[in-house]
This record gives sequence, C-alpha cells and structure tokens, in this order.
Amino acid sequence: MSAKRVRRNTALKYRGLGHRSGTAVVEFALCLPLILAMVFGVVQTSNAIYLQQALTAAAYEAGNIVCVTGGTSTTAMSNANAVLTAMRVASPTVTIAPTVTNNTTTGTEITITCSAPLSSNSLIFGFLGDRTLQAKLVTQRL
Repeated sequence: MSAKRVRRNTALKYRGLGHRSGTAVVEFALCLPLILAMVFGVVQTSNAIYLQQALTAAAYEAGNIVCVTGGTSTTAMSNANAVLTAMRVASPTVTIAPTVTNNTTTGTEITITCSAPLSSNSLIFGFLGDRTLQAKLVTQRL
C-alpha cells in the first residue's frame, strides 16, 4: 500500500468520515416521506383556509345586498356566485332563506349559506378527506 493512500485513509478515520459513507443517503430516505407528508399537509390546509375565506366573502356580499331595500335573493345569489367564480371556487352552492323579494318586511331575519366541497377544490389528492366547507351569515332586512 502506498504511503499516500495510508495517509488518506488515516485522515478520514480521524475526521470520522471513513465509516459514514452511506449514512446521509439512508437518513434522507427515512426522512423524505415525512417531509413530503408535511409539505402536502401545509398546501392542503392553506387551500382549505382559502376556500373558507372565499365562502365567507361571498356570504358577506350576498348579505349586503339582501339586507337593503330593493335587494332580492336573485341579485344576491348572482353576486355571491360572481365572487366565488372570481375566486375560482368549483361547485359552490348558495342558499338564501327565506326568499327575499321587494315586499319582504323590515326586520325579517335572513340566512345566507355558501358551501363548496373541499375535494373538488383541492390542488392535490384528498389529503383532508371528503368534506364540505360552509359559511353562514344571518342578517336582518333593513
């Protein structure tokens, strides 16, 4: 064995690198699934928060329309659907109870519910399951 090779092997042993040649690869292979699960979980949770905020904004916009004089359920639903379309929410459902017309009396309690399935609004596979998120707003006719 040459003197150069002996010195190199000795130097590696003293630095602690001689017996750890594949350790990093094994550690990476063990940690990668956990890291990927965490990344997918964060992305999916962020998407669910965005969806909930979009539904809340749509319910708020519909509530602003139905509570004032001259506002109707039809106009409120079209504005709520426009908000949800602008925020790229797939398969939304907007319900207003009771139906509001121009003849709805002042003080009538109106409930607006906006909902959408999380599965059709997911960026990746159904990590959080098949849930339906909803936002509910209760207002009175002014």
